[in-house]
Amino acid sequence: MLRKDERSAWEGFLATVPRFADEDIANWSAGPDPPDVLCTGATGKVIGVELTKWVEHDQVEDGRGRELLENSYLKIIRSENEARPDHIGRVVLYDKSLRIRQKDASHFRTQLFDFLVGEDAKPEPSWSPEFSFPVGYWNTVKSWSTPQGAPVNDFTSYPLLGKYLDRIWIFPRQSREKIPAHMPWILFETPGGVYTPQWMVQAAIDRIHAKIRMYQSNDICVRHSLGEFDLLCYYCDEALLHNTPIHAIEFGFQQLVANVKQALSTEPNVFDRIFLFHPYEDVKVMRVY
Repeated sequence: MLRKDERSAWEGFLATVPRFADEDIANWSAGPDPPDVLCTGATGKVIGVELTKWVEHDQVEDGRGRELLENSYLKIIRSENEARPDHIGRVVLYDKSLRIRQKDASHFRTQLFDFLVGEDAKPEPSWSPEFSFPVGYWNTVKSWSTPQGAPVNDFTSYPLLGKYLDRIWIFPRQSREKIPAHMPWILFETPGGVYTPQWMVQAAIDRIHAKIRMYQSNDICVRHSLGEFDLLCYYCDEALLHNTPIHAIEFGFQQLVANVKQALSTEPNVFDRIFLFHPYEDVKVMRVY
């Protein structure tokens, strides 16, 4: 039986390239696993298709763990239930990768909102012509009152914030900003940073290699009287949510496919055809073997 993600990938693939085996598909059904799908072509040829996710598992696990941690904070904070201070637009938290202990939860929440009320009440910076500021000056004014906001981390009077947070980045409320009611305004930074699409190139190669090794000495074609045995490596929602993009400057799906083709050029002839399926690309399917 196909899992939900497998069925979605297979149906999307078949709708995109209905003649992937160089003939019409008369019918198909979930296979005995292996293969995942059994097709009958218009000529009567039996075609088995094995499916594998195109995903970088370490990134997914890290992403899931990060998501669980952030959600545990947001569940405690519930900023959507609190009015924003007059001068604060949104607040981004940078934690110390520690889960908030249950006994600290309510006090952490109270200290966070008290801290933000205090920041909101600080005066605007007054710019000295001599550019000379006394020690500690920036802790006494709205140091974040700039279009790009700024971090604050003086949690001297708020021990639980110091225990769990590295810093807080405060963005000022813009004069024409329309802030929807009951929307979270304390949150975490959107994932990003430096990356290379080669991580997803290697993820595709690794997943395909694993399937080649799995079936290299298998008599699956004989057991199921297959006239053709293909592999579909499909991009999934897990990859979309937690993996780095496949695109970079002058590098996209076509360049990635070329890299994968080269890596597979010397592989043993286990599958008759190997396809990469990326449902979010303009050209969704490319053959790599």
